[in-house]
Amino acid sequence: MSSETAHFLVGAALALPAIRSRELTAILPAWTIPISAGLLATTPDLDLVLRRIFGFPVDGVLGHRGLFHSPFFLVFASGVLAAMFAGRHSRKAFGMLWLVWGGCMLTHPFLDAFSTGGRGLMLLLPFTRARVSFPWHVIQTPSQQQSLFKRAWLLRPSEIPFFLAAAGIGIGALLARKRGMDASAS
Repeated sequence: MSSETAHFLVGAALALPAIRSRELTAILPAWTIPISAGLLATTPDLDLVLRRIFGFPVDGVLGHRGLFHSPFFLVFASGVLAAMFAGRHSRKAFGMLWLVWGGCMLTHPFLDAFSTGGRGLMLLLPFTRARVSFPWHVIQTPSQQQSLFKRAWLLRPSEIPFFLAAAGIGIGALLARKRGMDASAS
């Protein structure tokens, strides 16, 4: 399991270029775009809360790393949310918001598939309930002996390269977009 902090930081960093989008800032204040993307990148782990509340079986479709970690579900859910927020705005604004939020939500199962913990993810749901993960398990999952806070929220050294890569992509694209906007303005 990747930390919620890593999920948030990767999602927020990748959404940075969107703060320069006129279409998106017509829907949301610029500062809320990376914040909302980071929060949405953490939402697939709400399945842990739902499992505890409703008693879903761990290995079931509604268990941890099941439906709520399925890329198909995340793309659908981000589309519904984007439609709710884009409302009366243009189709382009809706599409861009869907792309930003969907892409950031998809980072969650991507990071989890690299972790050492768990029995895999239902990445191919609804086509199969098989649990899969990547062959490289480079994100270290802490032991169960550590406190829930440390397991869920502290950024681990093995997650830092993923955050740095996302920050590099997000900041690089933001700077490139700014240069492009400056060039077109002159």
